[in-house]
Amino acid sequence: MKKSVFLIIPLLVILLTQNTMAQVTTSQEELARRDTVKAHLQKAQLLTKQGNTDEASKIYTSIMASDPDNRDAVQGWVIANASKVASSGGEKALEMIEDLENSFPDNTAIVFWKAFIEGSLGLNEEALRDIEKLIKIFPDDPLIFILNGQVLHEMKRYNEAYQAFDRATLLDPVRPDVWGMKASSLAKTGRFDEAIISINKGMELAPDEPVSLYNRACIYCLKGDKAKALADLEKAISMNPSFKEYARKDEDFKSLYDDEDFKKLTL
Repeated sequence: MKKSVFLIIPLLVILLTQNTMAQVTTSQEELARRDTVKAHLQKAQLLTKQGNTDEASKIYTSIMASDPDNRDAVQGWVIANASKVASSGGEKALEMIEDLENSFPDNTAIVFWKAFIEGSLGLNEEALRDIEKLIKIFPDDPLIFILNGQVLHEMKRYNEAYQAFDRATLLDPVRPDVWGMKASSLAKTGRFDEAIISINKGMELAPDEPVSLYNRACIYCLKGDKAKALADLEKAISMNPSFKEYARKDEDFKSLYDDEDFKKLTL
């Protein structure tokens, strides 16, 4: 199955799930405060684009101090300071985020991004510890469960990963990528029929996504359904020819490596 890129959470879509009742009863003062924070974030983003990263960082850290759950501020700070880690890799990024955490020990958004970076570096146990902290604070945040599922999947703890993705789809049922992640974990545990149901749900939400077709072909192949596997693979390749080379090396298609129909399709 085509491996999902770990950085699957869109950088501009990281939003903290809020309590519905809190949204209904939000005061005018709180709405005004949020508008002000939004304006400051936009200013900092513009400064970053203009190359004035020091001023942008000051705005982001100011928001971190006043709004410790604001993930956009931490994300923006990381982007503004990305040039400092470009040549040294992820370890430097983790060092920077840890220093930031020391300055703002009560900032949950920093913990979120620290867990994200830890997972990206393969520091899975460390990432899980931070994710567990976040789940206790935000038990209804789908993004935390998505991150949790990704880390568990990388650790080959597929049943636990499935449970995390299942929780995420309950909390946010309209993200097709998460249905695909859930399907991947189900397939890894041999629950192929359930995996197909899950990936079909994602395809209903995003019907023109060739990766989903490719991944469903993988599931069908693992299940032993050659006809459906090749039918989906053919459609996926027609939409993205690069899948030919990928499929030839994908172990999910190992049972078809010597199959003439598979060879013709992936030449």
